[in-house]
Amino acid sequence: MPGKTLPILLGAMAAIAAIASTPVSTPPTSSAFGEGFENGADGWEGGANMALDTAVAHTCGSSARLVVADPTRDPVYITRKVPIEAGAYYTASCFVRTENVVEAQGAKWSVGAGLIVEWANRDGAWMKSGQYACGLRGTEDWRRVECNSLKAPDEAGFAILFLTLRDAGTAWFDDVSLERVDVSIEKVSPGEGATFANNCPFFEWKSMPGIRSYTLELSQDPSFAPGATLSFAAGGLPRFQLREPLEPGVWHWRVVAHGLQDSHPRSFTQTAPQDRDCLPPLVATRAARVTRGDEPFAVEVEGDDLAVVLLLFGAETAIGQQADSGKRTMARMVPPAGGWPEGLTEGRLIASDASGNASTTDFWLLNESAPANAVAIGADGFYHENGQRIFPLMIYEVEPGDMADIREAGIEVVHNYRWEKTQDDASCRAWLDACATNGLRAFIGFDRGIRTGRGMVQGNLACVARRVGALASHPALFCWYLFDEPEWLNQFITAESMIEFADLVRALDPFHPVVVTTWGEQMKSYRRSWDTHWTQAYGKPADVDDQLDEHFRFLDNDSPVTLVACCNDTAQGERRRRGVEPDPTKFARDRDHMRACAFLSIVKGCNGLAWWWFGRGSTEYYSAAQCPPAWEDMKGIVAELRCLRPMLAADGTVESGSARDGDARVKWWLKRAGGRTVFIAVNTADHPVTVTIDTPEGRRRLDLRRYEVRVEGL
Repeated sequence: MPGKTLPILLGAMAAIAAIASTPVSTPPTSSAFGEGFENGADGWEGGANMALDTAVAHTCGSSARLVVADPTRDPVYITRKVPIEAGAYYTASCFVRTENVVEAQGAKWSVGAGLIVEWANRDGAWMKSGQYACGLRGTEDWRRVECNSLKAPDEAGFAILFLTLRDAGTAWFDDVSLERVDVSIEKVSPGEGATFANNCPFFEWKSMPGIRSYTLELSQDPSFAPGATLSFAAGGLPRFQLREPLEPGVWHWRVVAHGLQDSHPRSFTQTAPQDRDCLPPLVATRAARVTRGDEPFAVEVEGDDLAVVLLLFGAETAIGQQADSGKRTMARMVPPAGGWPEGLTEGRLIASDASGNASTTDFWLLNESAPANAVAIGADGFYHENGQRIFPLMIYEVEPGDMADIREAGIEVVHNYRWEKTQDDASCRAWLDACATNGLRAFIGFDRGIRTGRGMVQGNLACVARRVGALASHPALFCWYLFDEPEWLNQFITAESMIEFADLVRALDPFHPVVVTTWGEQMKSYRRSWDTHWTQAYGKPADVDDQLDEHFRFLDNDSPVTLVACCNDTAQGERRRRGVEPDPTKFARDRDHMRACAFLSIVKGCNGLAWWWFGRGSTEYYSAAQCPPAWEDMKGIVAELRCLRPMLAADGTVESGSARDGDARVKWWLKRAGGRTVFIAVNTADHPVTVTIDTPEGRRRLDLRRYEVRVEGL
């Protein structure tokens, strides 16, 4: 069987190499809005502290001036809504001049003077944040600021331009511009002018930030006239296997998306008759895990009269297995006489059919025994370790030198962002060794590709497979932190790509769960990429309550959720980055604040709790770990949660609800298990409240101080 398939493989690889990628040029931008203030400020909105200044201008005429004495009282924005095309790319800019601008905390954090762009829906209602180009302080002459990574949401109707002074002082603004950027998707194959005898070619292009789904268009008319154009929904992956045979001739192809038109189509010549069978078998399985060398496994293939060959590179092993007949089948792969190689082996899976069509797929096989401390998300939505329900307590950004303190504080699972920036699996394993030495476990991420340019954003399945292969058996591994916020434009990954990565991880390591953090209404499309969602809720207790409700709603209450709460002082952290020494006595999150947020993880039905972040040796933020009184508060909260965990893990009945005192909300939770009852109430309001709660155990009247957590029956 290998003798029949390998020549086909080599021929296909040679043909692919001949279809070269060519760079795409970008047409000039087209203006959506651009003006100064020489003709007035019609269309702009501002408070009484906004005025036209005819004595100061960047070019000619006048500028808009904003004077802020106290940002807690004075308006800090001059705004305008500009109609835009949903899904399109934009760049925005303006010129800013400042005088005596000093830091002054207002209703929102201090950002100085500059430009902010956010988005509104078609009715003009705010819908999504965009980008900041701020930070100007002191006294500065005119300076251009720019938001250059803007993509309008698919549901947007307007861009909201904010000329801002979120500090105290005076700022002038002029020559404001919002321009649409016309871009074309870079196509990889077929290359321009390619000729081949294949009426079902395979198409590939470069993914574009913010594009959720693509449409492939084919036409023998270079103008792509509507009646002469074939359209295929390609989904969110930057590739498409055509299944409908094309007639011979010259074909033009392009890739379009919502808000994005491809102005640089390519052409190729297809010479095979339309009735020839050119469709290759389609391989669905990219990886497999065996726990011993003599264990067979199955791969899923679609096609007729199939043969499947697995070539494992480095092992000099070729295994052929005749697949069962039928359109979709599971081909049983039998190990060679010496058994599968130990550890991770990379190779190619080759599927061929009776017509001589073949497809090749990168394949990874991991041969390792099952770990002794496997973790899974159970049918009840909770973490289970070796079949026992657990409620993990976790924290981000921990270095080996601080691990003993983490363990002493009672936190068991840690993380370090270093592994999202590198493919150095040896160093990652050494860090896991330090975790194990200190009695800790870890959630491990993957190279996102932001720094390396060859990670997940670039579609690099191999780097993910190699990390799983290197670390899946480590006793300190707790779960895979697949990705954090894939919807961000600078690290965008489509839902289909995320699912592809997740399926690869699950195939190689079914013994540790996969977790993802996402935002926004589109998060449901990513659902298959995680076993439990991690919801980041970094605000005050009422904000945490709202954030969890929103995510449960966006996910149709059909996903387990782990809460990620914040243990940092955002305002002091921002000032620290500008060289201002933090004041421990003014740490923004006092004990009651952090305790209320933590206990909301229980009363809201979450399956675990993580804190963002520890970072004791970092100067990027100001964390509780760097504020001794706050760290002592954290340790006390952890101790309380650990006392509750036996009850959380026990089988029993749970009731929960909400009570109000005006607009203030008290969230409550009651569980009966093993003859005991535990009741928890959390006041999410920043002031005292009095509420009456009707529970299965009777009516309770509670007088609760600001952010108080009441625990009864522990």
